[in-house]
Amino acid sequence: MTQLHSSFQTVMQRRIVPAFMIALNAGVFLSLLIPRPAPLKVIGIAALIQMIVCLVYYLIYQNMVSPAADSVVYEGGALRVRRHGREVSIPVSSIAGVRGRLGLNPETITLDLSEPTVIGSSVTFIPPARFPSIKEHPMMATLRQLIAQPPAGVVSELK
Repeated sequence: MTQLHSSFQTVMQRRIVPAFMIALNAGVFLSLLIPRPAPLKVIGIAALIQMIVCLVYYLIYQNMVSPAADSVVYEGGALRVRRHGREVSIPVSSIAGVRGRLGLNPETITLDLSEPTVIGSSVTFIPPARFPSIKEHPMMATLRQLIAQPPAGVVSELK
């Protein structure tokens, strides 16, 4: 059994970063009121800028982090994927392609499936973090090798 995703990265992107963004926005807004209130026009402009930043962050979150699987584990020729309370086993032979996002944080890897499952026609997950992320994640090459192998072959290590 080999874990393919970074649970630390997933927790960071789903729990810590949104909480940090909320605290940062609240702090910036409160700094305009304490110790001496800013003019109403300045507060209005700051509130508008914060709403735009929050909207952009929300759209990025919905596009990159929200669809990510909670857990992706490789076990003897199949991937066991858990996402939003649903768990499914996907044979490696069902993976049609591997895509990744370069230069973005968090990096994501998407596995396109040849047959749709109950969790969708693709599986997106956040691989273990690395620095710098300007080149393709090494796990993508490993997954491509795994897909190219005959179905009888078993890979013992994914790193």
